Amino acid sequence: MTNPDPFHDRHMYEDEQAIASAINYFKYKEPENANRDYAIAFLKFMQRFAFQAEKTKGLDYDKLYELFKKSKDED
Repeated sequence: MTNPDPFHDRHMYEDEQAIASAINYFKYKEPENANRDYAIAFLKFMQRFAFQAEKTKGLDYDKLYELFKKSKDED
């Protein structure tokens, strides 16, 4: 990734590590979709979703980030 912080990397669908992680996730959750093309399409979809979400009025980025860090610590 160009930036190790997932909230700042805007092109995860181009990052080999992110693609490999997505494929690995799909191996367990959706084995029929555990391939590179699906993983890239999924990452692109998530990017478009994130861009729309950040435009949403009332989205508290700081609160979302804190929840992300908390969930990551619990794993």
